[in-house]
Amino acid sequence: MTESGPPQDNSSEFAGLRARVAELEAEIAVLRRSEAELRAMFRAMTDVVLVMDREGRYLEIAETAPDLLYRPSTELLGKHMHEVMSAEAADFFLTHIHQALERQRVVSMDYSLPIEDQELWFSANISPMSDDTVILVCRNITERKRHEQLLEDNLRQEELLRIHESALIQLSTPLIPISDSIVVMPLVGQLDPVRAEQIMSTMLQGIERSRARFAILDVTGIPSADEVTADTLVRATRVAQLLGARVILTGIRPDVALALMNLRADLSGVIVRGTLQDGIRYAHASESARESES
Repeated sequence: MTESGPPQDNSSEFAGLRARVAELEAEIAVLRRSEAELRAMFRAMTDVVLVMDREGRYLEIAETAPDLLYRPSTELLGKHMHEVMSAEAADFFLTHIHQALERQRVVSMDYSLPIEDQELWFSANISPMSDDTVILVCRNITERKRHEQLLEDNLRQEELLRIHESALIQLSTPLIPISDSIVVMPLVGQLDPVRAEQIMSTMLQGIERSRARFAILDVTGIPSADEVTADTLVRATRVAQLLGARVILTGIRPDVALALMNLRADLSGVIVRGTLQDGIRYAHASESARESES
């Protein structure tokens, strides 16, 4: 007859097991709360969220924005990018995925894809999850891109208009050489401060470049005279005289003469002729007389 030993006390072991079970239950509760919070966060997101591997295989697709997927998630999961999109687009994605994995940091990119018969633009952040997997969070920025394109188009249109206006101003204030010593500036259309400055600039550069002795300002094409017109004529005359050219005003009508008089302009030394032809003849005759004397 064998004698059994004294009964073992397992209460401490059971207590340890109960404590461990309680810890596991607490951890499970935390995980469930985290999962619930994560699911709630995903439900609130409107971005495309993808998990992909180094080869461009779709591993997971969050149901956050099904309408923004290139194809339904059932047609993407487990497939490589080269199987579902163009080689160019797939290579573009893979290049950035490899950059994120090699650098082990977030890589950003913008891209567009044809979805439901329209081109949609996305801004994506690619974050490494492990050595071989990344998570892509892709936000729809189509409206922003459209606004940017509209702004760019408007700026381009404004620049074209500015160039066009500048060309028109230059064409409306030409300085025409008649000979080595005579230049003519026919003024056509109403003068404004912008054109007045262009006239000054053209006159200054043209006379300096050509070393003209006579500058003929023809105002026949100015429809009406005002203070701006009179002031422009006076300033152009002074510029030409300071550069050593004699000024001939042609085509002056009574209203132009009245505007100059009201401005009390000093036009001493200015030669006045009725028509442009008369002014050119006078300049040629003066040059011929000068050459004869010399």
